[in-house]
Amino acid sequence: MKANIVVALIALAWMGCEGDDGQPGLQGPMGPQGPAGENGTDWPGTVPQAYTDADGIAGGAAYSKWWTVEAAGSGTAPSTTASSEFYRCKSCHAWDGLGNQGSYANRTGQSTGNLGRPDVSGVNLRSSLAAESYLELFNLVRHAGARDIDAVDNTHPDYAELLSDSQVWNLVKFMREEWIDPSDLYDLAVSGPALHWNYSVNPAIIVNPTMTYSNIGALGNEASGLTLYANACASCHGADGTTLPIGGSSLGSVLRSKPYEVWFKVKFGEPGTGMEPGLVVSTADMQDLYAALANPVNFPAMP
Repeated sequence: MKANIVVALIALAWMGCEGDDGQPGLQGPMGPQGPAGENGTDWPGTVPQAYTDADGIAGGAAYSKWWTVEAAGSGTAPSTTASSEFYRCKSCHAWDGLGNQGSYANRTGQSTGNLGRPDVSGVNLRSSLAAESYLELFNLVRHAGARDIDAVDNTHPDYAELLSDSQVWNLVKFMREEWIDPSDLYDLAVSGPALHWNYSVNPAIIVNPTMTYSNIGALGNEASGLTLYANACASCHGADGTTLPIGGSSLGSVLRSKPYEVWFKVKFGEPGTGMEPGLVVSTADMQDLYAALANPVNFPAMP
């Protein structure tokens, strides 16, 4: 028995305590470099030929009235029971494309008691341009499977059978290349509460935000604008903008009260009135024209 104990003690002594873990080995050499990948394409991808061939000025006319000849349409307005306001692009998205975040922030619609107009969209089309590819924008405009244009509704109409593919591409090109940034022509401050019904009083009333336009034409050259006006506008509107009243107002008055709309019609025309698209196209020229028309001395209100 003593022998067994001695053998056990010797075995324990021989085993000893467990040692610490060893240090990691050195990193091996880097492997060979892999082959280079194919070149990518810049966002928003390869430009479709149909987009290249499109006419952005005609697209701007379509944004206002897509059925007109100026917009490459048939020339005949759709025969529907719904007002055209329910299927004109500008009615929901506004002339500036900012929806209810811009110049139409105070525009009433169905949900605010104006049954003759749809609600202004909360979609900012300017942001959509940065987020969607060419084909995605094309499909968003067509909106196949959406509501019928005869429906007095706030949702997007189905244009798949109403606009030709070339018209849709014209609209996409207009939005991507021909829209003028409002801040290039004027500043807009929207203050106060968002448009809503106030039910705390009886009867309920509509509360509108305050819209303040400033710096109209501040980035333009007034002298250049006067020359441009004389060459492109005076033959119809007169030397001081009072010859051809617009809703009872002079051209200067309309521009100073609706700077968000005048540029659009100067650039893309007013279908059905003889005012052709393309009178003034470049942003720099439009800035000069705004600088001139903003002066109430040279372009006064109607007498």
